[in-house]
Amino acid sequence: MAKEDLATGFTDVDRMTNPEVAVQAMDAATAKETNQVRRQQTFALLEAKEGGCFLDVGCGPGDAVRALAQIVGVSGRVVGVDSSETMIAEARKRAQGTNLPVEYYVGDARHLDFADNTFDGCRSERTLQHVDDPRQVLREMFRVARAGARLVVLEPDWGTFVIDAPDRTLTRTLLNFFCDSIRNGWIGRHLPGLFREAQLTEVAVVADTVSGTNLTAVDQILGLRKTVGRAQEAGVVSVAEAARWMNSVETAHQAGHFFYAVTMFCVSGRKP
Repeated sequence: MAKEDLATGFTDVDRMTNPEVAVQAMDAATAKETNQVRRQQTFALLEAKEGGCFLDVGCGPGDAVRALAQIVGVSGRVVGVDSSETMIAEARKRAQGTNLPVEYYVGDARHLDFADNTFDGCRSERTLQHVDDPRQVLREMFRVARAGARLVVLEPDWGTFVIDAPDRTLTRTLLNFFCDSIRNGWIGRHLPGLFREAQLTEVAVVADTVSGTNLTAVDQILGLRKTVGRAQEAGVVSVAEAARWMNSVETAHQAGHFFYAVTMFCVSGRKP
């Protein structure tokens, strides 16, 4: 069955009727200036430098891989892995003619096809929320990293997702439904414990808030309207409640009052 809702579709992009929608959603998220700042923060935490060899797990269309390759230069190497053939095909297309030291592979993050102690650092951005075993993915990142390498993971915690809407009870119900639709909706708060469990040292956490006032943009990235539709189909809210809630946020958007926010967690550690 095709997966059209972006809240759930990222678990298997290639099964979507139109996987390009997922690519567009990632591009929209990447285009946000605040997300660009967070991405650069992950590069700094990786201690990326010229000649380094790095891995990006869940690389999507490969924008972070190419940006990191600008730092490591021609003497370095940056590898992107993603489970989606659509994403890797797009990443390879975007890398053509750049002469950057990048490589892209379709692969399973739970079983990375690299030898132990290969990389100077490993990163992952907004990926562990969608995998079925984040603990195993982190173990694999640890395995392929060299001693002293930095691991950096950036994830939201959808339990912190807020939208300003007049009906508190209905809003809580819908946002909890959205959070629970994500395979690992609480991954942000789980990351520090997972890092320590993996025996990483120097574990550090940076938490900050993503916010916005554009309903169209958040719907493109998160598929908010489709989530409300699924909640209605699941009997979580009635037809009238779904329509009333969407009308309230659309009215707020038209009046310039729409607001949403979610907390992002950037967690880093070092392999002993």
